[in-house]
Amino acid sequence: MNPNKRKNTEAAGEKRSLTEWLAVKLDVPADTLCGGLRLDMRGRNTLTVHGCTGILDYSPCEIRLAFKDGILTILGRRLICTSYLAGAVGIDGCISTLQFEDGEVSP
Repeated sequence: MNPNKRKNTEAAGEKRSLTEWLAVKLDVPADTLCGGLRLDMRGRNTLTVHGCTGILDYSPCEIRLAFKDGILTILGRRLICTSYLAGAVGIDGCISTLQFEDGEVSP
């Protein structure tokens, strides 16, 4: 961690949360530690979504996934869900669009 950054933050009277402090120490994004949404995409054909709380819709052209703060819609052709385990969803196919919707998901 840059010592100057810490001094500037402390001098301004800002305090970091435990999550932010851990994220800096572990050199990972803070939302990863909080169970937030994380996308790993390889090319246009393979996508892994971490932090998913459920699959809302599923078809070869559209997959809608719920997560903590909203909905992720994946559009494309020949989309298939290759795995769903512990909040991680694997998707293969020709991915054309990722759309994010903010807000709570109603059951």
